[in-house]
Amino acid sequence: MNRKLVAAAIIAGALGLVVTAYAQFGGSQFGGGQFGGGQFGGIQGVGGCMVPGSRNGTGEADTAFPRDINRTGFVYARVRYHVRQWNGRSEVPWHHDYPDGDTMFPDNLSRLTTVTTDPNSYQIVDIDSKELFQYPFVYISEPGFMEFYPDDVKNLREYFDRGGFLLMDDFRANDRNPAQYLNMQEQMAKVFPDRTIEVVSPNHPIFHTFFDLNPKDMIAPYFNPGESGPVEFLAISDEKGRIQVMIDFNNDISEYWQALDVGQCSIHESGRAVQLGVNYAIYAMTH
Repeated sequence: MNRKLVAAAIIAGALGLVVTAYAQFGGSQFGGGQFGGGQFGGIQGVGGCMVPGSRNGTGEADTAFPRDINRTGFVYARVRYHVRQWNGRSEVPWHHDYPDGDTMFPDNLSRLTTVTTDPNSYQIVDIDSKELFQYPFVYISEPGFMEFYPDDVKNLREYFDRGGFLLMDDFRANDRNPAQYLNMQEQMAKVFPDRTIEVVSPNHPIFHTFFDLNPKDMIAPYFNPGESGPVEFLAISDEKGRIQVMIDFNNDISEYWQALDVGQCSIHESGRAVQLGVNYAIYAMTH
């Protein structure tokens, strides 16, 4: 079946998933652990969604700059960062879900909103490059494996001081295995030694900017619940309360994005992931 027709049908279904009630988080944030902006000690149901077909290697073949794309509208930028020791999988962490998540997100954004963009509007950009400042919305995959060098910290802090927005996604931890969260926390403290990571309230505008969403409804795509706590939405904000770093913790919305036209994952969860992404982009461009 034609890929665009399938994607269009699924996106149409996603429109029916708009949440109208602002339910509150239950219990003690997310279950009684000690890490995270809240806690992540508990275990929730998992989505069991992992799309096959990872791209092996270092990602070097995909990093030519600039790609020949339309730069007059929204461009989705994936950050290539320096990688600390990781578990040796065939695909380098910053590259995970590329390019399928990168094409599906701007495609959905253009279908569901009036934002000017298209499936080809994506770019890899180095974290220490001045090219970073061309992209007001950037994405980091698997921040549990990133390593910030001094030039990275300086460049990234200037990026935020100029009003940039970062989405971090696709990493997990729990009380038994906290390493990925702790590394993300350590690296971001280099950039923002004066700020803390906090839980994003379900009534925060970022969940209601375009779609009305209940963040508690999100189910992580991971198969093994022993590796992950419940989904948490965390953030680092500026002195005026504007979110500058959105942290999808124990979650992987890009995995859901790339699953939209292959039928590998729940349509419900994939649609919700698209809605989250749209909200993030609209929030980033209007705040």
